[in-house]
Amino acid sequence: MIVFCRLREEVIRKCRGVPFIAVCLGNRVQQENDRSKWTAILHEENWDSTGHLIGALRLSYTQLDSHLKPCFAYSSIVPQNFLFEEEWLIQHWMAQGFIQPNTSTDETIEDIGRSYFRSLVGRSFFQRAHVDRTGERQSYSLSEMMQDLARHVSGEDCKCNTIIQGPYNIPEKVRYLTVVFNMPASQDMFEVISGGKCLHTLIVVGGSERFELKIPTDIAKRFIRLRALDLSNFCVTELPESIGELKHLRCLQLRNTKIRRLPESVCDLYSLQTLGLTNCYNLEELPRKIKNLRMIRHIDLVMARNVCSLEGMPKGIGLLDELQTLSRFVVSLDTHRGSIAELADLNKLCGELLISNLHLVESVQEAVLAKLASKQRLQKLELSWSHSNKNAEEILERLKPPTNVKELTMSGYTGMACPSWLGSAQYTNVVTVCLYDFKRCTELPPLGLLPALKNLHLKGWASLVSINCSIFCGRSTPSFPSLKKLHLERMDRLQLWDGDERCAFPSLLELILENCCRLKQVTHSLPSLAKITVEGSLHFCGFRRYPSLKHVNVNASGRFHTSLQRLEISQCEQLVSIPEDWPPCNLIHFSVRDCPKLRELPRGIRRLKALEDMEIIACGQLTCLPEMGGLISLLRLEISECGLIQSLPDMGLPSSCLDSDYIWELLMPSRLRRQYYSLTVSQHRTATTTERLSIEGSVGVQFSPSFL
Repeated sequence: MIVFCRLREEVIRKCRGVPFIAVCLGNRVQQENDRSKWTAILHEENWDSTGHLIGALRLSYTQLDSHLKPCFAYSSIVPQNFLFEEEWLIQHWMAQGFIQPNTSTDETIEDIGRSYFRSLVGRSFFQRAHVDRTGERQSYSLSEMMQDLARHVSGEDCKCNTIIQGPYNIPEKVRYLTVVFNMPASQDMFEVISGGKCLHTLIVVGGSERFELKIPTDIAKRFIRLRALDLSNFCVTELPESIGELKHLRCLQLRNTKIRRLPESVCDLYSLQTLGLTNCYNLEELPRKIKNLRMIRHIDLVMARNVCSLEGMPKGIGLLDELQTLSRFVVSLDTHRGSIAELADLNKLCGELLISNLHLVESVQEAVLAKLASKQRLQKLELSWSHSNKNAEEILERLKPPTNVKELTMSGYTGMACPSWLGSAQYTNVVTVCLYDFKRCTELPPLGLLPALKNLHLKGWASLVSINCSIFCGRSTPSFPSLKKLHLERMDRLQLWDGDERCAFPSLLELILENCCRLKQVTHSLPSLAKITVEGSLHFCGFRRYPSLKHVNVNASGRFHTSLQRLEISQCEQLVSIPEDWPPCNLIHFSVRDCPKLRELPRGIRRLKALEDMEIIACGQLTCLPEMGGLISLLRLEISECGLIQSLPDMGLPSSCLDSDYIWELLMPSRLRRQYYSLTVSQHRTATTTERLSIEGSVGVQFSPSFL
């Protein structure tokens, strides 16, 4: 064991915080099965000088497979501290023809590109830099060393330049150029730049949506060989008609711009593969002749804020049968736009698809023609209604998702009954289900039958009064076998949620009850529950014994916070302290029992002017008591089995104690006996309460500062 600790320290020292070195050392050691030789191998590897490191980097590049070398060299166009996503770089590789198709398999060109990308990540040429809050979207970067290496191996083909002052003539040998935006110098960027007839890639970065970037009308003449054009993150409001003359253009990225319409000439870009319109919130329509773009594979219409100005989809979009990405489909009644039936033959769609304005679907037959179930490569599907539709139930029944889907979201559905397929056990891959604003449904579907379901979010079920577990959990035992997180939100009329032995939720780790204003209690036995959050649930009054509970967070608003009168905390074996701003100011009864690691009580106790009854029992590590001078209503105080407490507060007992008929019995037994302090009232007035919160048997509980 000592030998391995020394090896670990030696590896850490040699790595110097550089992941690439760690990977190289790992690969080198992995090749030797005799562990006794690992120390010698580490000493042989010399990474102490810059020269050795650069040499190793170059050697690592030369050992790359031939198809990976141009892909890595191309990354020299990535500026320092620039974050990029996997799909973004793959689409650039596709535009340049770097990805070699494999005719012997069914892999798409994108699948092959992903294998390229992951190979480079695995060898630390790219580093994972950021993961979004969902854990799905990851961003990558190049370290300074890898940028130097990429520039070295790309030679004069690639340039990444910050234009400090003009003019700038693009060298003829440069094929791939990134211009880093500099506001004082680049306000007329396309006037400062000259040359570029040999450019295959032009990327402009570093701008902002507040600064308008004007695209020259002669862009096609100036950059005639352009294959990839990226003008993302600028205030680009329009493109010139001459954009359609860029006959070689394969990738056009306009992400996070203010473009409202694309010129019809875009439909003359017959080689176009990627049209990136992510977060183009002002975009009102796509070109009407988009059906001419028969080579297009990606139309990215993801809107992070879920705000979209698109009024519909162009007729004929369903003819683009090579489409891999169509992240949004907007249903319209306009006869010049396509119906939902346009989706019929788009069976290569993958990734995510949001279908909005489903209330405008005129007939059940249209829904049948969409053939959603045939799109087996879709991973995420969202169905959205904005208004009512008299045929909503029949239409949704026909919009059956593909069985391979992993995430399903539905919002604004106005039918009274859920479709028969929702909760079907044949959806073996469904991990996340979100059902929002089902305003007329009175029963939950049998979601407990979904074997892989991990995340469930139910929000805005305005007509749901009770959760019938015999339906909700289905007939399987146990139900919800994989569920990790359950979130109930804005269930305004929900009063009852009774569980039985079938509704075990054996894997549930987190429960969130948010604005469920009439729900009083959760009666389920949740053996794995580690975290519970209750927010704005005015009538909620308590929990059962949850043996694995570690975190309780109650962010009550309005009447819940001010009206809480009775609070009991018991059997919280890992509770060490309670936040200083505790407890709620209108408490009448406060009890802490069997918390063996609790070391101190909150100073906020002295603010409890209404407190009549307080007991601290079996808290063996408690050493002192907070000041109690403000407890003007206190009638009973019991402190027992708290062996380390030696005295009462320095300022003494509250004045109410002196004015009452208190009997103060102080027992000081031998050290082998427990200490016992008791203050009782000869005439005790029973406290009546309208609300009660009890936390029992919560082994390992920790309270966040926002609790109550």
